[in-house]
Amino acid sequence: MPQTEQSIMLLTAWAKKNTTETEAASGSEETKTASGNEAAKAETTAVSYKSYDFVPGDKIIFEPDLSAEADAELPARFKVLLGNAEIQSFKNEKILHMDAGGNATIAPLMRSENYLPEQFTLEFDMMYENEASYFQYVNDFQVQFRKADDAKYNAMPLFRFLIENNSRSLLGDEAASRQSFNKDLTGSIQTNNIWHHIAIYVRKNIGKAYIDQYRVAATNTLPVGAAKFSIQADRYGIKIRNLRLAAGGDDKYNNIVTDGKFITHGILFAVGKSTIKPESAGTLNEIVKLMQEHKELNFEIDGHTDSDGKAEANLKLSQDRANAVKSRLVEMGIDESRLTTKGFGASKPIDKNDSAEGKANNRRVEFLKS
Repeated sequence: MPQTEQSIMLLTAWAKKNTTETEAASGSEETKTASGNEAAKAETTAVSYKSYDFVPGDKIIFEPDLSAEADAELPARFKVLLGNAEIQSFKNEKILHMDAGGNATIAPLMRSENYLPEQFTLEFDMMYENEASYFQYVNDFQVQFRKADDAKYNAMPLFRFLIENNSRSLLGDEAASRQSFNKDLTGSIQTNNIWHHIAIYVRKNIGKAYIDQYRVAATNTLPVGAAKFSIQADRYGIKIRNLRLAAGGDDKYNNIVTDGKFITHGILFAVGKSTIKPESAGTLNEIVKLMQEHKELNFEIDGHTDSDGKAEANLKLSQDRANAVKSRLVEMGIDESRLTTKGFGASKPIDKNDSAEGKANNRRVEFLKS
């Protein structure tokens, strides 16, 4: 591995831990219901995310909806660059499956080969498939970031997020970097057949990477100029779901000063529910810090949905979600008198509801200065 290649290297001597998660199956906003057990799991997991500081970008560029795609077909929104990848049904939701072996590689199907802004976030859930109990490591799973002119994705990537088997040897500074990143792992993570949330933040030369609630890598030496990305799996199969690429985001306080509000897509809910997903903690922590530093700020929390489903159900759902955000912020130390809520359903779109990305942009929480 050349020393000149800049990589985010993640050591993965991962063993078993108790992991809880919120399942989010695809479907319309109005049709899904939550069990008490699911809600309890989400609350338990939220505690482990209390120090999470990842904040997603504020404008969604790519968020494919797999729910209407047919099993065993090539994914409509991705290019399969190498090996085999297809849509599959898994526990009542559609996922993208990348086959074992052959360096299966996918990339978003975009109009341009230059779609990454200087500041962006990339998130997805990943499940690593390995039935052998004796082997607990991911082997060579990576997200590669490339220049626009690398047309065939066959040159060395500009930089990459890499999870690999502990037995691999590394050269030069990369080995030292891998060791320093490993110190950020505050617990062990079982990889096999469990969903894990991957989150990557890039702003020019700065990069941070997260696995579940752990920040596992941070660097300020990334080469600038990444234009596109691909995901590659080797040796064992990989399941992918809930992939989201977003641009930004802007400074929230500056938005309040100039616009009197800020919009966030970082507060995430289970589909059709008001249960807040644990990976929302980074955005919630940022809002709490903002309100603690600026005691003069009071907010109306507005919930918004996309246009899927019945208007009456979406209106109720948006109000329930706004109430859930208020309750969570109060639990985190914000005085209840500083917050009010309102749900608008799909009545105030900020994007068209004719694409997955447009709908994702419309599903949002707004904070209006009051």
